[in-house]
Amino acid sequence: MQTNFRGRDFIGDLDFTKEEVETVLEVAWDLKRKRALGEPHPYLRDKVLAMLFFFSSTRTRGSFEAGMAQLGG
Repeated sequence: MQTNFRGRDFIGDLDFTKEEVETVLEVAWDLKRKRALGEPHPYLRDKVLAMLFFFSSTRTRGSFEAGMAQLGG
């Protein structure tokens, strides 16, 4: 299945089809496997993440920063 998530938001569980959720999970497992094997996966190379919060959220900020670093951003 060809899945295009560009420009889409995830607000609730009804926003995606079963196939789209399965695609997201497959990609997540692939990334986890590659990380465990030490294989590079710079999917976010040369990308920047801007994080804006209504309230201070150290835990969320830290996890997003770690994720960006792990993916090459």
